[in-house]
Amino acid sequence: MKEKKRTNTRTRTVGNGEGSLFKSQKSNCWKFQYYDSSGKRKTIQQKKKESVTDFKKRVTDLKNKLNNGTYIEKSTETFISILERHVNQKYIDGITSDSGYLRDKYTVNQIKNSCGNFINKPIQKITVYEIEDAKQYIRQYAQTSIDKIWRLIHKTFQLGVARRKIIFNPMDDETLTRPISIKEPQKVDALTRQEETHLRKILNTNERNHKYRNIVLLQLDTGMRIGEVLARSKNDVDNKNQTLSIHNTLTKDKNSKIILGKHTKTYNKRTGIDKGKRIIDMNKEVQQIIQEQLQQKITNIYGLLFWDYIDNTFVKYYEINSWLKRLNKKYKITNLELSSHNLRHTYITRLREKGVDMKVIQYLVGHVEGSAITDEVYTSLSKEFIQDEMKKVN
Repeated sequence: MKEKKRTNTRTRTVGNGEGSLFKSQKSNCWKFQYYDSSGKRKTIQQKKKESVTDFKKRVTDLKNKLNNGTYIEKSTETFISILERHVNQKYIDGITSDSGYLRDKYTVNQIKNSCGNFINKPIQKITVYEIEDAKQYIRQYAQTSIDKIWRLIHKTFQLGVARRKIIFNPMDDETLTRPISIKEPQKVDALTRQEETHLRKILNTNERNHKYRNIVLLQLDTGMRIGEVLARSKNDVDNKNQTLSIHNTLTKDKNSKIILGKHTKTYNKRTGIDKGKRIIDMNKEVQQIIQEQLQQKITNIYGLLFWDYIDNTFVKYYEINSWLKRLNKKYKITNLELSSHNLRHTYITRLREKGVDMKVIQYLVGHVEGSAITDEVYTSLSKEFIQDEMKKVN
C-alpha cells in the first residue's frame, strides 16, 4: 500500500488547547491554528512577503491576547444593529413596557438623526472623535432627551465590550463629556394662589357644566397625573372609608394606541414593584367630584369615571390640555402655558408651602421615596408664600 504523503510539517504544538504552529507544504507557508474566546477554531497564515520571524511575532502577540483576555475577533457588526437589537430584546424579554418601548424607539430615532456620522459603521471602527463630532447635533435636543440619548449610546458600547466586539468603551474617555442643550429649559411652574383661586372660580361658575371640569378639579385637589385621573373607575372608590385607590394609569401600547394600563408610571417591571400605587383620603371637594361622576350613568366596559361616550373611547389627555389652553386664552388666568402638568405642580407646591413632610408628599403624588424630582422639579414657591415668609423675618 502506497504511503500517503504528508502536506503539513508540524514544528510546534502549543499545550493546553492553545493551538499549534506548523508549516503547510501545500500552501508553502506557516500557519497557526487556535481557538478564539467563543471556542471556535480559527487559523491565521503567513502573509506574502511576511518573514517567518514576523509571522511568529504575530502569533506570539495573538497568543498573549488570548491568554490575557484582550483578544477581539474582527467584526463588521454596526453600532446601530447592536442598539436596535438591545432595545427590541428588552421589550421581548418583558423588561420594557409598551410605553417604555415607544420611548426607547423615539430615542433611537434621535440618535439616528444626530449621530449619523458613526452609527452605521462597524462598532470596532468608531472613535472618540466621531462621538465628539456628533455632540453638536445632539445639543439641539432638550436636556432630558440628551440624557436619554447619552445613556443609550453608552449602553450600546457597554454591550460591545461585553460581547467581545471592542476592548474598551470609548464613552469612558475622561475627556468625553455629556453635551449641554442649547435650548432654554422648559420649566413647568405652579399657579400662584391668586391664579389658582381664579381658575377654581371659573370652574365653579362659567364652566360649571363643562365635561372636563371635574377632571381638572380632581387634578388640582389630588395632584394625580392626568393619566391616573382618566384611569379611575367606580371600583376604586371606597365610600365607607372615603378613600380613593390609585393603582394604574392610561398609557400607550407599542403601536401608540391609548390603553388602560395595569400599573402606575412608577412601576418597575424588573422588580415587579409599583411604588406609585397608593390609597388617598378624599377631602370634601374630592368626595363631591366623585359623587357627581358616580351619579352619572357609567356604562363603559371599564367602569371608568370619565369616558368619551360619543366616540366610545378613553378621554384623551391632550384634549384636556387643549381645553385648558382655550380657558387661559379666554379668562386670562395666568401668563404660563396652562396644562394639566401645571395642576400637578400646583398641588405639590401648595403642600410644600403648608409644610407637609416630603415623604408624605411623595406618597400622595406617586413619587419614589427619596426622589429629588419632587422638590427640584415640581416645587415652585409662589410669590405670596415668599412674601408671607419674609413678613415673619421682618
